[in-house]
Amino acid sequence: MSGDAYRDKVNKLKRSNSHESIPLQSLTTLIQSKLTSDGVGGLSYDAKNNNVSILPSNDGIVSSPYENASSATNVLSLLPLAYGGLRGSKSEQELTMSLPEQQLTVAFTKDLLLPMSFLSGEEDVKLREYVTYHSQEKVPYRGELIVTKYRLLFVTKSPDPIQILVNVPIGMIGQIEKIGGQTRSNISDSAAYGIGLNCKDLRYVFFANSKEQHQRRNLFDNLNRLAFPFSICKEDIKKPLAFYSSFFAWNYKKKMCPNEIDEGWKLFNKIKEYTRMGIQRTGDSHWKIDTEINKYYQFCDTYPDTIVIPSNFDASRLQFVATFRSRNRIPVLSWYSSSTFATITRASQPLTGLNRKCQHDIDYLHEIANTNLNKGSELFILDARPKVNAIANKAQGGGYEDYPECGLEFQNIQNIHVMRESLNKLHISMRSAPQDDKTWLNDLENSSWLSHIRAILTSAKRLVSLVINDERSVLVHCSDGWDRTAQLTSLAMLILDGYYRTLNGFMILIEKEWVSFGHKFLCRIGHGDKIESERSPVFIQFLDCTYQLLQQSPSHFEFNEQLLLTIADYLYSCQYGTFLQNSEKLRTDMKLSEHTMSAWTPILRDRQTYINNNYNKNSNETLLVKNTDQIKLWKNYYCRYYQ
Repeated sequence: MSGDAYRDKVNKLKRSNSHESIPLQSLTTLIQSKLTSDGVGGLSYDAKNNNVSILPSNDGIVSSPYENASSATNVLSLLPLAYGGLRGSKSEQELTMSLPEQQLTVAFTKDLLLPMSFLSGEEDVKLREYVTYHSQEKVPYRGELIVTKYRLLFVTKSPDPIQILVNVPIGMIGQIEKIGGQTRSNISDSAAYGIGLNCKDLRYVFFANSKEQHQRRNLFDNLNRLAFPFSICKEDIKKPLAFYSSFFAWNYKKKMCPNEIDEGWKLFNKIKEYTRMGIQRTGDSHWKIDTEINKYYQFCDTYPDTIVIPSNFDASRLQFVATFRSRNRIPVLSWYSSSTFATITRASQPLTGLNRKCQHDIDYLHEIANTNLNKGSELFILDARPKVNAIANKAQGGGYEDYPECGLEFQNIQNIHVMRESLNKLHISMRSAPQDDKTWLNDLENSSWLSHIRAILTSAKRLVSLVINDERSVLVHCSDGWDRTAQLTSLAMLILDGYYRTLNGFMILIEKEWVSFGHKFLCRIGHGDKIESERSPVFIQFLDCTYQLLQQSPSHFEFNEQLLLTIADYLYSCQYGTFLQNSEKLRTDMKLSEHTMSAWTPILRDRQTYINNNYNKNSNETLLVKNTDQIKLWKNYYCRYYQ
């Protein structure tokens, strides 16, 4: 299609989302308009002939300040109470639908005629605006910003050749900021003025806006409604329909497999995985697979419904242990060696405060130690936190174990806030200078990102040494046991157990140690919420550490780097449901597998893409982790948009 033809098509289909650009209709017309079957309210645009039709109705209109943000909507908010009945006559489904789903459809992707394929379920266009895009090379391009339920696009317009210069999933947007002065009177013509998008995958996108007609304000508001619906309506997180309809994963599932559970959700079977390690299904003299104590998640709502605990500990005492552990996250089994009986268990911090003790907790750890027939009662505890942080937690009611017959080491892995700031500094360094520039190298060092990756790997290496060389059983925890704890247990298991270095095994490892044990993906990724206080790149650090191990021992992994890059993208994109919630309980209660597809399904269906051709199937032994000083920046992930 020629540039002129594309421009004509755009002009016919375009419907602006700016307040000032939509002429006010009479109140009679507004009250009589309604949602059409294709989701367009007020004026219905026929996709074929572009005729405009007024649709009379007695149902009233859908009146939300988040629908299209047009002047018509603003007028409705000023109507007298006499019109309240009309405005309040939404159906139950409309009342519980999310803000992105309520956002009016302004066009359809099938009519855009772009040189790309859209995903199933990505039929509706929610926003269209003419803007100027500034590339990484500071070259300006005039064109159109197009937003669907899944992605944000920038498409050049005539006389330039038609190109898609920006293609960012909505879930990737981490922050939307106004660039330039806050009032038009104090902005020079040469100053940057527009919208900047900081993306979670380290991209940065800048769109220049007109300084007239409040274009920037309207674009800023509309993008925030689409990207961060939970920042506008917090209650939507608790409403299943509103929650799911906030994410494209819901639309995608309805189109791809609406009446069946896809195979990715069936990949991980807890009992099967524990029996693979050597734990007997019916229990033995050491450990038992317990499916009752946390049935319906009443014992611990952030743990899985199936846990492995010592066989010989009186179950009636476990509640006392739970009340002495943060969030009731008692020590439970993560990994078991059937040859040496050494184990890795995980938990949260004990609530020792300044001087509290719990004999039940002490006895419970003693029983865990006794399951190791070779080393008896010698349990070793790795506290992932810096010691100064653990001491500070004592003053707030938390603490650490100072128990007889237990070794204790602190691992100096920083908290989520330090890690978030470190990644932000890395992001800024990517934008500031070329990667071979001396300034960039200094900025990289100052970000401390590689230092944090090194600290995590060093701690995992220490954990493996205790289990393999000393045949010790080790308990791992941080504060709540769902961030740094998951990093150390999963990395140690990856190093120790060749099964987790297979393609299926790696996905099962993530399901087991991260998803089922309550890593707060919704909060740590910031899905649908612009508040950053709970965000942290904890899981990305795990993928980064896995990349470092893959580089050191490439023949020991069945999967390749592409798998890590794909998982990192699925983490943010909201195309799949695997990483959308904080706990197994919430996924179960909200029937996640019925409303979204698993991120593992497309990987299982395209296995060959992720297979490492250099894999040695006989390399099941423990990995030899080389000097952690040899780690390097994962450029294929962090630098891929700046090369």
